[in-house]
Amino acid sequence: MTGLGYFHYLSRLLKCRPVSGPRQHETRIRMQQHKNISRRTQRRKAAIASLFFGLSIIGGSNAALAEMDPPWFLPHDTMTEQEKRGMQIYYYDAGGVGSGIGCADCHGDIGQGNIDVGAPAASGAIRSTFDTMLSGGAELMNFIDLKPNEKDDVFEFLQVLRYVTRPNLGQAEMEGKKIYEELAGGVGCQACHGMDAMGVIGPDIRGKDPVAILEAMKTVPDMGIVELTELQVDQVAAYLRALHEHEEH
Repeated sequence: MTGLGYFHYLSRLLKCRPVSGPRQHETRIRMQQHKNISRRTQRRKAAIASLFFGLSIIGGSNAALAEMDPPWFLPHDTMTEQEKRGMQIYYYDAGGVGSGIGCADCHGDIGQGNIDVGAPAASGAIRSTFDTMLSGGAELMNFIDLKPNEKDDVFEFLQVLRYVTRPNLGQAEMEGKKIYEELAGGVGCQACHGMDAMGVIGPDIRGKDPVAILEAMKTVPDMGIVELTELQVDQVAAYLRALHEHEEH
Protein backbone atom coordinates (compact mmCIF):
# COMPACT_ATOMS: atom_id res chain seq x y z
CA MET A 1 0.00 0.00 0.00
CA THR A 2 1.38 3.40 -0.96
CA GLY A 3 1.72 6.24 1.51
CA LEU A 4 -1.28 8.01 -0.05
CA GLY A 5 -3.30 4.80 -0.01
CA TYR A 6 -2.39 4.29 3.64
CA PHE A 7 -3.61 7.81 4.44
CA HIS A 8 -6.98 7.22 2.76
CA TYR A 9 -7.30 3.86 4.51
CA LEU A 10 -6.82 5.49 7.91
CA SER A 11 -9.25 8.24 6.99
CA ARG A 12 -11.95 5.69 6.24
CA LEU A 13 -11.11 3.74 9.36
CA LEU A 14 -11.49 6.86 11.50
CA LYS A 15 -14.65 7.84 9.59
CA CYS A 16 -13.34 11.23 8.57
CA ARG A 17 -12.86 12.87 5.20
CA PRO A 18 -9.28 13.02 3.92
CA VAL A 19 -7.90 16.49 3.51
CA SER A 20 -6.00 17.61 0.44
CA GLY A 21 -3.09 19.83 -0.55
CA PRO A 22 -0.55 21.06 2.02
CA ARG A 23 -2.83 19.96 4.84
CA GLN A 24 -2.74 16.38 3.58
CA HIS A 25 1.04 16.47 3.44
CA GLU A 26 1.27 17.73 7.05
CA THR A 27 -1.16 15.07 8.26
CA ARG A 28 0.77 12.28 6.52
CA ILE A 29 3.99 13.51 8.15
CA ARG A 30 2.27 13.51 11.54
CA MET A 31 1.04 9.93 11.03
CA GLN A 32 4.57 8.83 10.14
CA GLN A 33 5.84 10.50 13.31
CA HIS A 34 3.35 8.46 15.34
CA LYS A 35 4.61 5.26 13.67
CA ASN A 36 8.21 6.24 14.44
CA ILE A 37 7.32 6.94 18.07
CA SER A 38 5.73 3.51 18.31
CA ARG A 39 8.89 1.83 17.00
CA ARG A 40 11.04 3.88 19.38
CA THR A 41 8.80 2.88 22.30
CA GLN A 42 9.29 -0.81 21.45
CA ARG A 43 13.08 -0.35 21.40
CA ARG A 44 12.96 1.49 24.71
CA LYS A 45 10.93 -1.27 26.35
CA ALA A 46 13.54 -3.82 25.28
CA ALA A 47 16.36 -1.62 26.53
CA ILE A 48 14.67 -0.98 29.86
CA ALA A 49 14.04 -4.71 30.27
CA SER A 50 17.78 -5.30 29.89
CA LEU A 51 18.47 -2.64 32.52
CA PHE A 52 15.92 -4.28 34.83
CA PHE A 53 17.79 -7.56 34.46
CA GLY A 54 21.13 -5.95 35.26
CA LEU A 55 19.64 -4.28 38.31
CA SER A 56 18.24 -7.56 39.60
CA ILE A 57 21.64 -9.23 39.20
CA ILE A 58 23.25 -6.77 41.64
CA GLY A 59 20.40 -7.17 44.11
CA GLY A 60 18.55 -3.92 43.54
CA SER A 61 14.82 -3.26 43.25
CA ASN A 62 13.33 -2.41 39.86
CA ALA A 63 9.80 -1.80 41.11
CA ALA A 64 9.96 1.94 40.50
CA LEU A 65 12.24 1.96 37.46
CA ALA A 66 10.32 3.06 34.36
CA GLU A 67 10.51 4.82 31.02
CA MET A 68 10.46 8.59 31.30
CA ASP A 69 9.68 11.17 28.64
CA PRO A 70 10.26 14.93 28.84
CA PRO A 71 7.34 16.35 30.87
CA TRP A 72 5.17 18.94 29.16
CA PHE A 73 6.00 21.62 31.72
CA LEU A 74 9.70 21.93 30.82
CA PRO A 75 10.61 25.43 29.55
CA HIS A 76 11.10 24.20 25.96
CA ASP A 77 10.74 27.63 24.37
CA THR A 78 13.54 29.22 26.42
CA MET A 79 16.07 26.38 26.37
CA THR A 80 19.33 26.75 24.43
CA GLU A 81 20.33 24.28 21.71
CA GLN A 82 22.91 22.79 24.08
CA GLU A 83 20.29 22.26 26.77
CA LYS A 84 17.98 20.62 24.23
CA ARG A 85 20.75 18.24 23.19
CA GLY A 86 21.28 17.41 26.84
CA MET A 87 17.56 16.80 27.22
CA GLN A 88 17.62 14.29 24.36
CA ILE A 89 20.43 12.35 26.03
CA TYR A 90 18.86 12.59 29.50
CA TYR A 91 15.57 11.04 28.37
CA TYR A 92 16.55 8.77 25.48
CA ASP A 93 20.22 8.38 24.53
CA ALA A 94 22.33 7.97 27.69
CA GLY A 95 23.32 4.48 26.52
CA GLY A 96 24.14 5.76 23.03
CA VAL A 97 22.07 7.25 20.22
CA GLY A 98 18.96 5.13 19.69
CA SER A 99 19.62 3.03 22.81
CA GLY A 100 16.26 3.93 24.31
CA ILE A 101 17.76 4.29 27.78
CA GLY A 102 17.93 7.68 29.43
CA CYS A 103 19.22 9.05 32.71
CA ALA A 104 15.59 9.83 33.60
CA ASP A 105 14.71 6.14 33.76
CA CYS A 106 16.60 5.98 37.06
CA HIS A 107 16.94 9.60 38.18
CA GLY A 108 13.35 10.68 37.46
CA ASP A 109 11.58 12.87 34.93
CA ILE A 110 12.74 16.09 36.59
CA GLY A 111 15.93 14.71 38.15
CA GLN A 112 14.36 14.20 41.57
CA GLY A 113 16.14 10.88 42.16
CA ASN A 114 14.78 7.41 42.94
CA ILE A 115 15.60 5.90 46.31
CA ASP A 116 14.23 2.48 45.29
CA VAL A 117 17.01 2.01 42.75
CA GLY A 118 19.67 3.96 44.60
CA ALA A 119 19.67 6.81 42.10
CA PRO A 120 20.41 10.21 43.68
CA ALA A 121 18.82 13.50 42.67
CA ALA A 122 20.46 14.83 39.49
CA SER A 123 18.82 18.22 39.00
CA GLY A 124 21.27 21.06 39.57
CA ALA A 125 24.14 18.59 39.96
CA ILE A 126 27.54 19.90 41.04
CA ARG A 127 30.10 19.40 38.25
CA SER A 128 32.59 17.42 40.36
CA THR A 129 29.88 14.98 41.53
CA PHE A 130 28.51 14.67 38.00
CA ASP A 131 31.94 13.83 36.57
CA THR A 132 32.63 11.29 39.34
CA MET A 133 29.39 9.43 38.63
CA LEU A 134 30.08 9.28 34.89
CA SER A 135 33.65 8.06 35.42
CA GLY A 136 32.53 4.84 37.09
CA GLY A 137 31.54 6.06 40.50
CA ALA A 138 28.17 4.33 40.23
CA GLU A 139 27.85 0.68 39.18
CA LEU A 140 24.77 1.08 37.00
CA MET A 141 26.38 3.98 35.14
CA ASN A 142 28.89 1.68 33.45
CA PHE A 143 26.72 1.36 30.33
CA ILE A 144 26.96 5.12 29.74
CA ASP A 145 29.63 6.23 27.29
CA LEU A 146 29.35 9.92 26.51
CA LYS A 147 31.75 12.15 24.65
CA PRO A 148 33.07 15.22 26.52
CA ASN A 149 30.72 17.57 24.65
CA GLU A 150 27.76 15.28 25.37
CA LYS A 151 28.59 15.31 29.07
CA ASP A 152 28.60 19.10 28.92
CA ASP A 153 25.20 19.05 27.22
CA VAL A 154 23.67 16.83 29.91
CA PHE A 155 25.22 18.88 32.70
CA GLU A 156 23.71 22.08 31.29
CA PHE A 157 20.29 20.44 31.02
CA LEU A 158 20.51 19.34 34.66
CA GLN A 159 20.90 23.00 35.59
CA VAL A 160 17.60 23.66 33.79
CA LEU A 161 15.91 20.93 35.85
CA ARG A 162 17.06 22.66 39.02
CA TYR A 163 14.40 25.33 38.52
CA VAL A 164 11.60 23.09 37.20
CA THR A 165 8.59 22.58 39.46
CA ARG A 166 5.82 20.05 38.99
CA PRO A 167 2.40 21.67 38.51
CA ASN A 168 -0.32 20.69 40.94
CA LEU A 169 -3.10 19.08 38.90
CA GLY A 170 -6.45 18.20 40.44
CA GLN A 171 -8.71 15.30 39.44
CA ALA A 172 -10.42 17.22 36.63
CA GLU A 173 -7.09 18.37 35.19
CA MET A 174 -5.66 14.83 35.34
CA GLU A 175 -8.69 13.42 33.51
CA GLY A 176 -8.38 16.21 30.94
CA LYS A 177 -4.68 15.45 30.52
CA LYS A 178 -5.44 11.82 29.67
CA ILE A 179 -8.10 12.82 27.14
CA TYR A 180 -5.78 15.42 25.63
CA GLU A 181 -2.79 13.11 25.33
CA GLU A 182 -4.43 9.79 24.40
CA LEU A 183 -8.20 9.53 24.09
CA ALA A 184 -9.59 12.35 21.95
CA GLY A 185 -10.21 11.00 18.45
CA GLY A 186 -8.22 7.87 19.33
CA VAL A 187 -4.90 9.74 19.15
CA GLY A 188 -5.31 12.65 21.57
CA CYS A 189 -5.42 16.38 20.93
CA GLN A 190 -1.61 16.41 21.17
CA ALA A 191 -1.38 14.78 17.71
CA CYS A 192 -2.11 18.19 16.19
CA HIS A 193 -1.56 20.65 19.04
CA GLY A 194 1.56 19.17 20.63
CA MET A 195 2.16 17.78 24.12
CA ASP A 196 2.41 21.31 25.52
CA ALA A 197 -0.65 22.56 23.53
CA MET A 198 1.51 25.24 21.89
CA GLY A 199 0.61 23.99 18.41
CA VAL A 200 2.11 21.74 15.73
CA ILE A 201 -0.36 21.32 12.87
CA GLY A 202 -3.12 22.93 14.90
CA PRO A 203 -2.83 26.25 16.78
CA ASP A 204 -1.78 27.07 20.34
CA ILE A 205 -4.81 26.19 22.49
CA ARG A 206 -3.51 26.80 26.01
CA GLY A 207 -6.18 28.42 28.14
CA LYS A 208 -9.07 27.67 25.76
CA ASP A 209 -12.42 27.40 27.54
CA PRO A 210 -15.24 24.84 26.98
CA VAL A 211 -17.10 27.18 24.61
CA ALA A 212 -14.05 27.52 22.34
CA ILE A 213 -13.46 23.76 22.37
CA LEU A 214 -17.08 22.97 21.47
CA GLU A 215 -17.03 25.57 18.69
CA ALA A 216 -13.87 24.04 17.22
CA MET A 217 -15.39 20.55 17.36
CA LYS A 218 -18.34 21.82 15.31
CA THR A 219 -16.51 23.99 12.78
CA VAL A 220 -13.00 22.57 12.24
CA PRO A 221 -13.17 19.75 9.62
CA ASP A 222 -10.17 17.85 11.01
CA MET A 223 -11.90 17.58 14.39
CA GLY A 224 -14.69 15.49 12.95
CA ILE A 225 -13.19 12.38 14.54
CA VAL A 226 -13.35 13.91 18.04
CA GLU A 227 -16.42 13.04 20.09
CA LEU A 228 -16.43 14.23 23.69
CA THR A 229 -19.12 14.54 26.34
CA GLU A 230 -19.72 17.90 28.02
CA LEU A 231 -17.92 16.59 31.09
CA GLN A 232 -14.90 15.57 29.00
CA VAL A 233 -14.84 18.99 27.32
CA ASP A 234 -14.83 20.63 30.76
CA GLN A 235 -11.97 18.36 31.85
CA VAL A 236 -9.89 19.16 28.77
CA ALA A 237 -10.55 22.87 29.31
CA ALA A 238 -9.40 22.53 32.94
CA TYR A 239 -6.17 20.94 31.75
CA LEU A 240 -5.61 23.62 29.10
CA ARG A 241 -6.19 26.27 31.74
CA ALA A 242 -3.56 24.59 33.96
CA LEU A 243 -1.09 24.64 31.06
CA HIS A 244 -1.72 28.34 30.52
CA GLU A 245 -1.42 29.24 34.20
CA HIS A 246 1.79 27.24 34.62
CA GLU A 247 3.29 28.97 31.59
CA GLU A 248 2.51 32.38 33.10
CA HIS A 249 4.44 31.47 36.25
